[in-house]
Amino acid sequence: MNIKEYIKEQRLITDGAMGTYYEEKYSEDTVIAEKENLKNPEQIKEIHLEYLRAGARLIRTNTFAANTMFLADMQEVKETVRAGYEIAKEAVTAFQAENGKEIPVFIGADLGPIYDLDHQDYDNVLQEYKEICDTFLSCGADCFVFETQSDFTYIEPVTAYIKEKSDAFILVQFAFDKSGYTRSGLSMQRVAVEASEMENVDAYGFNCELDSTHMYQFMKNLKFSSDKFVSALPNAGYPYTLRGKTIYSNNASYYAEKMKDIAALGTDILGGCCGTTPEYIALLSGELQDVPKATKKIENVVTQEVTRTPSIFEEKLSRGEKAYIVELDPPFSEDASKVMKGAEDLRKCNVDLITLSDSPMARARMDAGQLAVKIQQKTGVAVMPHISCRDRNVIALRAGLLGMHMNDVRHFLIVTGDPVSRADRERVTSVFDFNSIKLMQYVKEMNLEVFAQEPVYYGGALNYHGANPDAIIERMKRKAEAGCGYFLTQPVYTEEDVERLTYIKEHIDTKIMCGIMPLVSYKNAMFVKNEMPGIHVSDEIVNRYREDMTREEAEEVAIELSVEIAAKLYDIADGFYFMTPFNRTGLIARIIEAIRQEEERR
Repeated sequence: MNIKEYIKEQRLITDGAMGTYYEEKYSEDTVIAEKENLKNPEQIKEIHLEYLRAGARLIRTNTFAANTMFLADMQEVKETVRAGYEIAKEAVTAFQAENGKEIPVFIGADLGPIYDLDHQDYDNVLQEYKEICDTFLSCGADCFVFETQSDFTYIEPVTAYIKEKSDAFILVQFAFDKSGYTRSGLSMQRVAVEASEMENVDAYGFNCELDSTHMYQFMKNLKFSSDKFVSALPNAGYPYTLRGKTIYSNNASYYAEKMKDIAALGTDILGGCCGTTPEYIALLSGELQDVPKATKKIENVVTQEVTRTPSIFEEKLSRGEKAYIVELDPPFSEDASKVMKGAEDLRKCNVDLITLSDSPMARARMDAGQLAVKIQQKTGVAVMPHISCRDRNVIALRAGLLGMHMNDVRHFLIVTGDPVSRADRERVTSVFDFNSIKLMQYVKEMNLEVFAQEPVYYGGALNYHGANPDAIIERMKRKAEAGCGYFLTQPVYTEEDVERLTYIKEHIDTKIMCGIMPLVSYKNAMFVKNEMPGIHVSDEIVNRYREDMTREEAEEVAIELSVEIAAKLYDIADGFYFMTPFNRTGLIARIIEAIRQEEERR
């Protein structure tokens, strides 16, 4: 009997946790349980046997973390995977010998997520998945279990790769937090719909992070669009830390009762994740032994249509008109009066967006999002706060986005964020749950569901100075695929800058807001030339300033230069992005007016 035939006739009970149970049973210290496949295979085999004796009929190989995130290299990964599969086979053989008959038991080749946060690129991660799958296939694997996934980025190509080589059964499981979303922002309903439609996925479901109660609360509100097999493998509960050790409460009876409720929803595959033990699986198996398998309620699932009322900024870009964005820096203190006055100056100048940097150079300033709300409410000018990945984890980022959306902020510039300086690293920690692309993907998902009635419009930064322009373009394309609608560049000064941007514009269809940062004195020009990496200020530009210039004389040069730069960029720029030096919004207003006058003459 193959696994599909088995599940059609009856529920499939899986094993419970391996890692947390191994620690509880054999180790006082936190270990990477997968390494024990090579060090202590008999201990891993014994755990498999305990689960089989408890009633599990699908055991997962001890390979969840068998990847280069946790192991030294691919050689160790492959050795660990092979050992893990062989140990599981030995356990099945021993179990059947104990019972004197061949009881249907299945082995799931277990794969956890391999995250890519700029440490590796997409192709490298995909190749690693493929090599792991090839190793399992060489061992005879005919069932694959992908666990604790957060999106479909690698699931689609990897499952297609497996199906090209084998008719293996594939189960894909996703992890959700207590708000009902994956790490990448997908809702449980969204996952259910998309997984149901994937021809290479035989079963989908949910594991880890949630306890049985919360998993049931989310699953009971699910609309199943097909009768594809569904799994549920919740945690034993929510852990606490005692003396540096993660501990789960022993609530096996309660868990089994809630799993009975989950089974009544028509769930086909049931088992446990972190904190569960053979005791949990034994009680689950006993609880369901005489309960008939339930049928899922199949419904038509209508996907909510995304609508957007375009902002003035969006409308200008869509019509091919030049848009004007001006950046203001939040203050270092609680006094925002200068910034508010500057915002009022910009309102009179009819700028399209005011953008606020989020602690550039990793120095603490007033929160850009909260200041953006105040500016928009006081001036009526649309705002675009920068959202940096450096300082907030996924919970704080989501909370901030929800709060700003509530306050009618609809534009964001999503950036990875400047690194913390070496001098501050002992007392200031970076977070980086996301990079800019990952956060864009997350916001894209929020637009599809949470913000579906009023989606946000977000852009990204364009550092056009890199050595390989084609690599820059490729990264821009990845951002565009993640929903990035436009790009803001670094300041442009030279002919070489213009040529590079022209090349980029010719090779990607996107909106580019070209950066202009006026140089307001000889000292300022020298500082930017020598102290700001990646910004090219030529000697010719510096020589247009004198050390003994008055402020008024220097500003006239700044206006002339800015208008000249804008003229050179005019044919490729979809608009201009002005960085305000020393809060001199009056100067920016004069430059914008001068550029507009040049536009009228064209």
